[in-house]
Amino acid sequence: MHGIRKYIIAVFVAIAWYNAAELIVLCLSTFKVYRGWYFWSLFIASLSLFPICLGYIFYIFNPGISYYLSISLIIVSWSCMVTGHSLILWSRLHLIIRSPRVLHLTLAIIIVDAIIFHVSTAVLLYGSHADNVPLANRFSRGYNIMERVQLIVFCVQELLISGIYLWETAKMLRLHPGPLHHKVLSQFLIINIFIIILDVAVVGIQFAGYYALQVTFKPVAYSLKFKLEYAILGRLIALATSPSNQSPISYKSQPTRTQ
Repeated sequence: MHGIRKYIIAVFVAIAWYNAAELIVLCLSTFKVYRGWYFWSLFIASLSLFPICLGYIFYIFNPGISYYLSISLIIVSWSCMVTGHSLILWSRLHLIIRSPRVLHLTLAIIIVDAIIFHVSTAVLLYGSHADNVPLANRFSRGYNIMERVQLIVFCVQELLISGIYLWETAKMLRLHPGPLHHKVLSQFLIINIFIIILDVAVVGIQFAGYYALQVTFKPVAYSLKFKLEYAILGRLIALATSPSNQSPISYKSQPTRTQ
């Protein structure tokens, strides 16, 4: 590996770990009560940034650590980080959607995708390090394909949930026009465009063939998404609780800031 690439990987890992530490402190200080889908999804997803970076360091640089240990760290933390982010998005859908059908269907999609793609990717990654070389090569080819597929699937899944937010927020604006609503929608659009750029960057680096850079950039991208959660949630609550919005909205997963 070229020296410059090692430095870039080190920078990505340092940024991800710094953001992870900041996110955990922010999460614990923001919530008064540590319960609910939103809190635990955000907390566990933020916590997973530490082991996923460590696992990729072991996997890429191979400092004498068992590949199976590094793979286990990667698989568990990747599942928590990616599916955790989708659950974060889902757990605040109730702020703008009151249709149980949409909420249940979205959750079902997240669960089914997690089972299919996390399990199959884990099997292929473990198999690619089997002692039987021909068998390991077949698993390795399958993993190279599945990694790209699952990356695109989870990207589309997040874009789908974000699209639901944009659609429902636009509907609320039409029903309750006003300066606050337009300001919130504009900010929400900017935040979601930035998230889309992060997703496209991850997929682009993957298909460009820069594996080591892509896998260490992913935690950075997700740490930025988690940071944006606090801005997004604050704006959704402002929109949902504004005087012009008389719709009944549940706040079971709403975080309460400390005074």
